[in-house]
Order: sequence, then C-alpha cells, then structure tokens
Amino acid sequence: MEVKFLENEVWYGPWVFHGAQMPFDKDSEISINCLPSDSGNQVQPLMLSNKGRYIWDDEGFNVEIKEGVLNFTRGEPTLYEAGSTLRDAFKAASAKHFPPKGTMPPEIFISKPQYNDWIEIAYDQTQENILKYAHAIIDNGYPAGILMIDDNWSEYYGGWRFNRAKFPDPKAMMDELHELGFKVMLWICPFIGADREEFREARGKGMIVHEWNKRGIQKPKMVEWWNGFSAVLDFSNPSTGDWLYEKLRPLIEEYGVDGFKLDAGDPAFYAEDDLTFAPTSPNKQCEDWAKFGLRFPYNEYRACFKCAGEPLVQRLCDKNHRWVGNGIDTLIPHTLAQGILGYAFGCPDMIGGGDIADLSNDSYSLDTELFIRNVGAAALLPMMQFSAAPWRVLPEELHNDCKKLVALREKYIDLILNLTRDAAKTGEPVARYLEYVFPGQGLEKVIDEFMVGDTVLVAPVVSQGADGREVIFPEGNWKNELTGEEIAGGTKIFVKAGFDQVPVFTRV
Repeated sequence: MEVKFLENEVWYGPWVFHGAQMPFDKDSEISINCLPSDSGNQVQPLMLSNKGRYIWDDEGFNVEIKEGVLNFTRGEPTLYEAGSTLRDAFKAASAKHFPPKGTMPPEIFISKPQYNDWIEIAYDQTQENILKYAHAIIDNGYPAGILMIDDNWSEYYGGWRFNRAKFPDPKAMMDELHELGFKVMLWICPFIGADREEFREARGKGMIVHEWNKRGIQKPKMVEWWNGFSAVLDFSNPSTGDWLYEKLRPLIEEYGVDGFKLDAGDPAFYAEDDLTFAPTSPNKQCEDWAKFGLRFPYNEYRACFKCAGEPLVQRLCDKNHRWVGNGIDTLIPHTLAQGILGYAFGCPDMIGGGDIADLSNDSYSLDTELFIRNVGAAALLPMMQFSAAPWRVLPEELHNDCKKLVALREKYIDLILNLTRDAAKTGEPVARYLEYVFPGQGLEKVIDEFMVGDTVLVAPVVSQGADGREVIFPEGNWKNELTGEEIAGGTKIFVKAGFDQVPVFTRV
C-alpha cells in the first residue's frame, strides 16, 4: 500500500524510539520495521496524521517514507479517515483498536517519585545495600515511593528466590522497606538458565521455546542477551503464565513483594521460525510477555508490542548521560510519542541516564548541570524516576534545587493524577503535543514543549549552558507561573529559568 502526503500533512508513529524524528513530513526519508519490530522500546502498529487520518495493522507493518509517500513494504495495513485533526485520528484509533480498560496503575507511580537502585547498586544487589539506599532517600528529604530492586537479587535466572548469601533475611528487609513507606518491586525477565531444575520442569511441560538443530532435531533455543545465554519461556502456551505466577507467588505472600519490573521480552529475542506450543510470532511473544504483567498491579515494561490501553507502566528505553544523542534531548519527544501511540502510563528513563555503560566507562564524569536539567524535564511528565542518588552526585546547592523541582511536581500532582484517571477511561495522553491541543496553528513540529492536559504548557530547558529558552506559545493568553506575567499567544519569547525552575504557563 502507498499513501501520499496531503498538503501540510505530517505523520506520527509507529516507534516510540523515533519520537525525536517525528513527525515525518513529505521530505522525510526513513525505513521502519515493526513486522517484526526491531525496536527495544514500545511499538504500536499505528501511524497517525495531523489531518485526521490513521493507519493500522493488527500484526504490524514495515514502512519506507520517501519522496512524499508512505510505502508499506510488508503487512496489510488499512487507511482510515477519522476527521481533520491529530486528536480526531487518535480518538478514533483508540476506540477501535486499543480501547482503554478503565483501570490504571496504582496512583503512587504518579503521585511520588520512583526509585530504581540500578545506577547506585548495579549487580551488587544485597540486603545491606538496598536498605542503605532506601534510608538515604528518606534521610535526604525525599518522599517514599516505589523502590525497584534490579537485576541479580535472585540465585540465578529462573530461580525466583532471594539469594540468601546476599539477603540473609529478606522478610525483615521487606518489612523495613514497607515501614519506611515504600512499595517494592523486583526485576525479572522471561529467560531461564538451561542447567537448572526450573528449566527441566518447564521443558517437560512444553513451556520452553525450541528451534531446529543442524540435524533437523528440535532443541531448546538458547538466546544471547546482555547477561549471557539462556533458554526462553514460551508464553504461547497458556499454562506458562500460570506456572510462572506460582513461582513468583511466594515472593508476594511470604515476603510482601508488591510487584515486578518485567524486563526484556523484546521481539528481537525471538524469531519467525521459533518452535512454540502454539503458532505465534516475535511480536506476539513480546505482547504475551506484556500481558503476563497484568497479573500484577505494580508492573513496569521497557519493550512492548501493542497493549496500549492496558494498565501497564511503560518506561522509556535506557537513556545515555548526554545532552544530545539518546540523552535529555529525546526525553520529551519520546514521552510525547508514547502518548500519541496510546501508552498513557509512560515513565521517563532514570534521571541522569539509565544506561549503565556510561557509568562503566573510565572516562565517565557526571555532568551536574545535565542531571539537574533532567530533573526539571521530568518533573511534570506523567511519572519521574530516580536512580543515581541526587545527594551523592550533586553539590549542596544543586541538591537543594533538585528537591525544589520535586516539590514543583507536587504543586501540579492533582492535575496529573486527574488526567491519568481520565486516560484510563478515554485513552487520551497526559503529556500532549501542542498540535494535539491546538491544531492548525503550525505547531506540529514543536516536540521539546508539551501540554499537561489542555491547560498547562511546559517548556523545560534541555540545552547545555542555557539560562533559559525560547518558548513557542499557541494562540490565546498565557500566565507565566514563574513571574505572574501574562503573555499573548501566537508568538515566541525567550524565558529565563534557573536550575530550580521549569518554565510553566497556564492557559488563561
């Protein structure tokens, strides 16, 4: 199928990870695969136009954009005429293809900062280190929220039990964390060690993905991922989810674990010719891993195919500690892309960057200006998540600024929560493109500002060395919440903002 661009038409989708390149116009040149998806972040088999059109294919599609044409090279997508605006296209696509389920993740995901111990602790997950991190959060004046215990807390991959050498009394640890006010999530993945009892049990019950060997004999598939080689659970078998849930249930019932960070599951870890219990595909296997998480109100995903409208927390892919190049420059564009593709319950990556490779590099030096601007950029997004400890990495003055930015979020938290509750019913994003709210004003390419709902405009400073930024205002009157000044819209104005400030404007 070929779709020609209309006059002044732009398109959004289907990868969240391409958010900084969106929207695509008639001069864009790009090739995108989502059949199967080769993105490590959220993907939706959807493209939306600012002229009220959208394209959908349940299984996915591959598209090349060149010379003013969307050329779909794989899949069987359908073009729908839904109205005349981006909002018209989104609302029609949501209602027909991914209607919201009416439920949302627990409000603490939104109302409080989240804390993931990955950057502070990495693979050295121990009872002592986790409690030290949790107490430091409270002692340094931050509110308790969700605490995520990351990879390497268990005995091995597929052994969903606390490593007692590292966690001598996990129940006491969990009790202490709960007394401090935290909800606690554990990292898990769909990979399982092939020399373990759990593997033999799962294989015997048809719950492991297989492949053909060179002699034409079926053998368990060994996947190479960032932590080695492992077998893969087969969620095309309906019993696999029940089996894994039973393995995880003691963590909930005996220790009080509240939920799970469900990592991996990317379509890239599967293949079209996988031998599985039931016919499936790489995209479907990713989707099934995501649907498994619906069993737990406290959940988080990084990779996902479809599943928009579900009460799943979707984190952005790991960001680098950079100003430009998958760093702070992509934070807002990628969040906006999440919203327009239906992932309303989105979370920015860890403040300061979540790519551990940056911290492992001998030449790495944390940029405190970048860190504090990242806090400001995340402060009014749907969620915010810390990992690197602000009290460790920031000098005292900037650390105080950081706490002011957390307090700024509290000023708008009722608005953000109400919009999230609405998203559970309507599907509409919390953080919105200016084009979504103000169509036809030439704002379709503004992707470093965002609307919180229809009334609050946010324009974080994301440029190195800047003491402010140029803000583009839609038509109408706007109140500068930093100065109280009223600004006439339809213009551009340079607005100053210190490290403890975020340019925020309320529609009058």
